Amino acid sequence: MPRIADHRIVLYLLVGLLLLGFDLSRAPETQWTAKSLLGAIDVYQATLSRVLGATGARCRFEPTCSHYGEAVIRKYGALEGAGLALARIARCGPWTPAGTVDPPP
Repeated sequence: MPRIADHRIVLYLLVGLLLLGFDLSRAPETQWTAKSLLGAIDVYQATLSRVLGATGARCRFEPTCSHYGEAVIRKYGALEGAGLALARIARCGPWTPAGTVDPPP
């Protein structure tokens, strides 16, 4: 027999999905999720990006993937922008020549 706590978890998940759907339907500049992603990119740029750059790892693209991600999230919102940013990251590898210019759409 299901416990009350199990029902409560399902209720919280449904409410969370409704709030997420509401947020993603808003304009990109007002989305909480977009602001959260942009904050995460800022933290990455201020910390891990600097460490990786100091070890000799350089971005193959111009602009860098994090700057590209910022631009597309600001323009298209959290869902579509994150998808574009992840697709850009997936294109990074030894098959991509250094200095490849790939501006945000």
